Amino acid sequence: MSSIITQHIRLGHTVRFVRDLHASSIQLVGRRKRLTRKELKASAMAARKEHSRIYEEEDQFFDMEEMTEWEYDDHHTFGHLLLDSVRDVRKYLRQIQFEHPTLAKHAKPFQLPPKQNILQFERSFTMGEKFLAQDRKAVLRVKVAQLGLKDLELRKFLLLAGVRYNPETDELKMSESRETTSLLNKKRLADTLVSLITEAKKKDDMFTDVPLEFSYHKYKPSPALPAEWVPKPKTTQS
Repeated sequence: MSSIITQHIRLGHTVRFVRDLHASSIQLVGRRKRLTRKELKASAMAARKEHSRIYEEEDQFFDMEEMTEWEYDDHHTFGHLLLDSVRDVRKYLRQIQFEHPTLAKHAKPFQLPPKQNILQFERSFTMGEKFLAQDRKAVLRVKVAQLGLKDLELRKFLLLAGVRYNPETDELKMSESRETTSLLNKKRLADTLVSLITEAKKKDDMFTDVPLEFSYHKYKPSPALPAEWVPKPKTTQS
């Protein structure tokens, strides 16, 4: 409360300071236009003295020696940032100390997903931040050979997939970030894949007149490593 009162006092004093300067300037050039050269010089000297007096009063008002001690005992901006980082570290240390031991009893050994789960989803999380744009994105990867499509159905599916299909690895990759959360984007990807499979199985139009080509994919050959570059195993001396 005291700091708010002090700010109001400073603001009022600053306004009065500007008003005094403006009044003295008007008195010099606005109201005395018909002055002789000697009178104009005297008026200018008086205005300078008045300005000097006003500036001196302002300096005395903002003199740090006259301020109370509590007004200058706060940290600067970088000090507050350092304190925020210390609080974050302490928060995670408290979680390690008190929360993690209680979660250990719910831990389960890792098991590989069953072979029926052919869909692979990728999501990203940023520790310490929420609602970031890059955390909404979800990516779907699936091997086309595991979808159970044959002949014309597979051909139509690849035509619908377009550039999202990699013929070198036989993998379909799709990404989505239009929804507000990564879970909603994950569901949207699953619905899109189901719609593609459903459309590929329709017999009304199989797009037999449309050529299937993969000119968009740039094959990157991986040359074999020369045998002389392969390090030889070290033999131990007995």
